[in-house]
Amino acid sequence: MEQEFYNRGLDKARQGDFEGAIQDFDQALQINPQFALGYYRRGLARFDSGDKQGAIADYTQALQLNPDDIESYFARGLARLALRDAQGAVEDANRVLYINSNHAPACKLQGTAYRQLGETQAAIASWKKAAQLYLDQKDTAHCRQCLESINQIQAEIQASQLRHLSVAQAQTFCNQAVKKVNQGDYRGALEDFNWLLQIDPQNARAYCYRGIVRSKLGNHQGAMQDLAQAMQLNPQDIQVRCHRGLVRIELGDYGGAIDDFNQLLEQNAENIEAYTYRGHAYCRLKNYRQAIEDYSRAITLKSDEAQLYGHRAVARANFEDYQGAIDDYQKAANLYFEKQDWASYRQILEKINFLSSKVRSAAQKRANKLNSEDIFINQEKQIWSNAQGNNELRTRLLRMVGGYWEVAQRLVDLAKQKYPGMPESWYLEKVIEDLERDR
Repeated sequence: MEQEFYNRGLDKARQGDFEGAIQDFDQALQINPQFALGYYRRGLARFDSGDKQGAIADYTQALQLNPDDIESYFARGLARLALRDAQGAVEDANRVLYINSNHAPACKLQGTAYRQLGETQAAIASWKKAAQLYLDQKDTAHCRQCLESINQIQAEIQASQLRHLSVAQAQTFCNQAVKKVNQGDYRGALEDFNWLLQIDPQNARAYCYRGIVRSKLGNHQGAMQDLAQAMQLNPQDIQVRCHRGLVRIELGDYGGAIDDFNQLLEQNAENIEAYTYRGHAYCRLKNYRQAIEDYSRAITLKSDEAQLYGHRAVARANFEDYQGAIDDYQKAANLYFEKQDWASYRQILEKINFLSSKVRSAAQKRANKLNSEDIFINQEKQIWSNAQGNNELRTRLLRMVGGYWEVAQRLVDLAKQKYPGMPESWYLEKVIEDLERDR
């Protein structure tokens, strides 16, 4: 008889009629007070209707009748967790895992309860185990939930640690992040700057360097936003303006970059970086003459910097001043040699060899061209001298005009226009006579 009320209660619960389901389960339990499954199902209906205390009482009654009922332990743990009884939830989850160590939902419940208790490492361990069990069961959705919970709590741990950083510690942390930038670890640096700015949103230096990192990672618009924020926080920071100029170069805003470097040079006419980076901008604009001037000014201020000579060499090579480029590369090579920077030294030597071969090739082409032109001119001279006879007169006239047969022919043509209808020899003699008279 209790089974009939029990089945009716199940149907009503599936339809969302939890109050009706509770009444049917009441009837079933009045008929059979030892019906453990009836207490469990009434507990579920009470929980869904919002009566969490009543649900716990029913689960407890079911466990008194069936002490190894995993589902009742798990359901009671959920109800206890909902009432902020995290310790009770842990105890119920532990009981489930004692009976079945591969019960993934219990591991997940255990992790959530530990988190409420503030036991973060225990929570992470429970979620890791739950994620692995869900993965083995090919339940990717719940596995992902556990992993997200782990990531979230780890983020909170790091944020909590950062909140307690002193000013000096924050500066040290920022320096470490900057070191990652210099080493090319842009992803690691970005993560550090993100955390630091959550804790210290007024840190202009962090905004500045995060802008650089974002630019390196291709997020130029984000970089400009960070640099604008840094400039707003510290308008006098020359590094911010300098870095904004660099990002503008990456964005192709060469004019804007040059404006930034111009302002820096107005503040300090001996700013080596501003000259150097403005030279880069001019190079992108293919204004190599101006770029060479900027690199030269930077070299005047710091004559022992090999990279500056390398930059000027590139500009000179693009300006087709190959010998000047080779000279600059040689100076850079000498400086690298003195510093025993052999990797850079070898790279520069390769550039010198490449450029030297290019110069030799160009010189050979010019020589070949000149030789070809000389041969052509000599051939033309010979043809003109032997044309239509009168070889002696033609040779004499050619000597008088310095070998320029074009001039000689032009003079003959003018004579023909002035005195038409005369023999060829007459024109030659006339031009020779006029030239002799004019001497």
